[in-house]
Amino acid sequence: MLIDFQNMDVNTLTASTTAEGVTYLNLFLKEYTSLFNEKVNPSCNKCLTAYLAKYKRKMAQKNNNPENSGYRLKAKYQNIPLEFGSPILVNNNNLTDAYAEKLLSRNNGENLFDEIPVHKKTNAETQDIDVKDEKNLSIEEQHLILMDAYTKAENELNDLPEKVHHNTRKAKEREVKETADALSDFRKENDLIQE
Repeated sequence: MLIDFQNMDVNTLTASTTAEGVTYLNLFLKEYTSLFNEKVNPSCNKCLTAYLAKYKRKMAQKNNNPENSGYRLKAKYQNIPLEFGSPILVNNNNLTDAYAEKLLSRNNGENLFDEIPVHKKTNAETQDIDVKDEKNLSIEEQHLILMDAYTKAENELNDLPEKVHHNTRKAKEREVKETADALSDFRKENDLIQE
């Protein structure tokens, strides 16, 4: 159940509960703190009024600024829980980059989206585009840029903790493979010998 805090007053927020018995206030404060990352005082009525006003301004600004998140969920995934058991239901109206990244970390998370912004592609994809578009760089400089991207991706994979989430490890492995493939293709195109 999606709760629309934008059309709610403080009295409704503090007095209402969901069918499961969770207070609207609890749900609101969770969403508020995830958006603004600040401590809240749930017992201060004046503070709650200020939190709600700040939240409404942020949502109005977000709704008027379509560039805030380039992600778009597929219609059948509107109001999907942010995580298992999460009271936060994500839709295209409240979708932030942080929410999208959390959804993408799910197994096959990219299948939830109609649109994923181009600037969110892996380093290998963007690095490949950057190198080919840069006319002023020599072949050696382009090669060094790709080598650095590959080394960085490989080091990040090696630095992942032992118990990192499976999807995080897979995404980093994909990034390493893509940068390695981009580097290999570049070497072949430019007749460079592998070092």
